[in-house]
Amino acid sequence: MKKTDKRLTGDHFEEITADWMKKNGYKIVARNWERHPHELDIVALYGKTLVFTEVKSANVSNYEPPEKHIDKEKMLSLVKAAAEFLRELEERGVDVDRLNKRFDAAAITFTENREITEFKYYENYFTCADERFASNDNEENAG
Repeated sequence: MKKTDKRLTGDHFEEITADWMKKNGYKIVARNWERHPHELDIVALYGKTLVFTEVKSANVSNYEPPEKHIDKEKMLSLVKAAAEFLRELEERGVDVDRLNKRFDAAAITFTENREITEFKYYENYFTCADERFASNDNEENAG
């Protein structure tokens, strides 16, 4: 199946985000992890925190910043995907309760030829009341 231009553009900016994350101390655990109908763009470890990063990009000619496309419906989908990801880790013997969890976002604005005009990375872009995503306040994050 041939990828669309939109998917290729998304892949390009997810790669740039993953590179930025690596340079800033994140260890990439998974990319484009998918369990229909949900997907996680990037899952990474940052110290003792498991970070689920959603990457959004938009052409500079758009009137809305790309991060505005992470609406409540998208957040719910991300939480469901993250819960499934955690369940799979537990099945492989990982004690996910020892990890903090965080939902981040990367927002990239670009020109027609895909040159980046703005790159923003938001830690804790949204939080989740689900106890599976509660922070372990007694453990520090290390970068």
